[in-house]
Amino acid sequence: MTDRRQRDLDDIRRKWVPDARLGVWEVTMERERLVGCTTSRQALQALRRFAADAGLAAEVALLPDASVGEDRAVVVTAAIAPLLEAPDIRADRVSEALHGEALAVLEERAGGGAGDGSGWLRVRMADGYHAWTHAGYVATGPEDWATDWIGRAGARSHGAELRFDDGRLRLPIGARLAVRRDGRVEAADGRIGIVAAGTVRSVAELAAEARLVAVPEWAWRWFGGAPYRWGGRTEWGIDCSGFVQASYAARGLELPRDGYQQALAGRSVPVSQAGAGYEAGDLLCFSDGLRVSHVALWAGAGRIVHAALACGGVASEDLFSDDPRMAGLRERLVAVRRLKP
Repeated sequence: MTDRRQRDLDDIRRKWVPDARLGVWEVTMERERLVGCTTSRQALQALRRFAADAGLAAEVALLPDASVGEDRAVVVTAAIAPLLEAPDIRADRVSEALHGEALAVLEERAGGGAGDGSGWLRVRMADGYHAWTHAGYVATGPEDWATDWIGRAGARSHGAELRFDDGRLRLPIGARLAVRRDGRVEAADGRIGIVAAGTVRSVAELAAEARLVAVPEWAWRWFGGAPYRWGGRTEWGIDCSGFVQASYAARGLELPRDGYQQALAGRSVPVSQAGAGYEAGDLLCFSDGLRVSHVALWAGAGRIVHAALACGGVASEDLFSDDPRMAGLRERLVAVRRLKP
């Protein structure tokens, strides 16, 4: 491929699929033809024009593709489903889907490396994230089936452990469940059981309760001490943006998945060297020099609550202490956002 052709392809990607986690762009040139796939219809049209002008064949598929068939939705039936960068159990984890969440299926590939021969699914989450998960974590069906489940699954786990005739299932905070009229609980895999530990309560009830206290207080109560895990979204392991996303989701405010996306949410608050004008729950955004790479919740009195690898997980810290790590963090503060559910 000539440098000019590569530049033209890069321009199409930057225009229509600028973020690899929010769209798919897997396009290469092989023997005078374009091959691959994308989720952007506009990118596909641009690629076809590019190929025609260059005298190339265009064999680029628009996702979801024919491999999906009629079953274009999945519901997570495991406690959590790891979302990976590639269809390989050894690939990096980029996020997680929780029990009962519904995902759109974009592509299916045959097994390999998982031990049972079943397939991998490229999926899109409700927050727009694209990633791969294994079929063993989910149930697959048509879109109206998943829509029906989401309509019924109006309750959330708060440390719940369910007991069924054939065993138990422990669920993370935020997992989706359906509560039956007889008080029993239906899991996403269709099993009916009882709550043996923790609680299962309606979304409205939990949101009303969460709004009675400041966001950092709620977040610390439920996630304090949770271990750090890149791509994690639960009390079993969580990263900084997953922590912020989960904390605000409890109040009914859906945020994007990554910190650099969250840094555009809400409204701007002037950055202050002393924290002047900040309110509990404000989002503090820290840069690595290129873009926002860490986020924390302002708790008041100079303290932040965040999920940090340096702390091993979710911690409450004094941002204005003499600790060199805190001094370095203060220097990286680039934005403060106010998020109101």
